[in-house]
Amino acid sequence: MSRIKSVLGNERGFMLLNVVFLTVITSLAAMILMNAAPRARNHQSTLRLTAIYLANEQFAELESLAAREDISGSQPFLGNKDDLTSNNLGANNPIEFKVTTTVSGGRAKVKVTWQVGDDEFKIEMERTIGIVQE
Repeated sequence: MSRIKSVLGNERGFMLLNVVFLTVITSLAAMILMNAAPRARNHQSTLRLTAIYLANEQFAELESLAAREDISGSQPFLGNKDDLTSNNLGANNPIEFKVTTTVSGGRAKVKVTWQVGDDEFKIEMERTIGIVQE
């Protein structure tokens, strides 16, 4: 029995060193992962949200225009032209959005396209243009 106690008594310092080393290694791994997280952002989701914003802005402008006059056919982008450029990939790599709109029978179709490198992306949305009259 005393032999077991002497063996276990010598192991206490060894276990403490194991815990310290494990804590240091885990902390270093966490710091590396936290440092790498901003570089692994998904730029496409941000660009897609920008495209959805542009389509919704176009719908709002079309409804405003339809309240004043009859609209049909192809329409230019009616929102702020500065919104058509995004610097989400950095100031040296601006992304240009193209918004094409057709209105027919009270329905508007908006298509937003953009290109990143050789890949082209698009979203298409369709909505009834509501006109509020007093």
